[in-house]
Amino acid sequence: MVRDIKKKILVADGCSWTAGDIVDPVLFPNQPWHVNHPDNLQYRLPRVWPHKLGKLLDLKTENIAHAGSSNDGIVRRTISKVEKLLENNKNEDIIVVIGWTSPERKDFFFKSVEDKEQAWDTLYPAQIDHASIKHKGKKDFYKLYTQYYWNEEEYVLRYIQSLVLLHNYLENNNITHYFFDAFYEATEAVVDPDKHAVFDSVSLNKFIRSQ
Repeated sequence: MVRDIKKKILVADGCSWTAGDIVDPVLFPNQPWHVNHPDNLQYRLPRVWPHKLGKLLDLKTENIAHAGSSNDGIVRRTISKVEKLLENNKNEDIIVVIGWTSPERKDFFFKSVEDKEQAWDTLYPAQIDHASIKHKGKKDFYKLYTQYYWNEEEYVLRYIQSLVLLHNYLENNNITHYFFDAFYEATEAVVDPDKHAVFDSVSLNKFIRSQ
């Protein structure tokens, strides 16, 4: 990327490949699950590529990526951040770089009638038996979704829609933007250029279908 002196702000979003997956060893020793903790930002952000790119190009860096994010989350966060930036900045001052994550991930807005818990929740089909899923109803739903609704016809279209939606939003607002595929380097795709890293991953799909 050539240095563009007209740009002032770099907005980067994605999953851990953009957010970083490192934690402060002093604040969170042997606690990698605290990667997205607010107290870890000061340690994590300067060590990942958006900050280094921003420094190289002399831009203010807004790294809003979230480790473990879905593409649904990337779209939500990016549009929200750009809308806020446009309140006090010109569109020509902003550049957006997106590292898209795996289409396997999907967000649902979860509301618990038992304890009033509510928040965006990311489903990872390859980890539906993860110990962190405590809510029985949530676990049962995730298994049913993965077994019957998580299929190529659904996630390929959803992946494309995410890219098109965010591209059109940024283009309509005259925001310079760059997209790249930040996830999966499955063996099947590395050795065969005609294979897709996600959709043709034998190991990933074999594990998911076995659940």
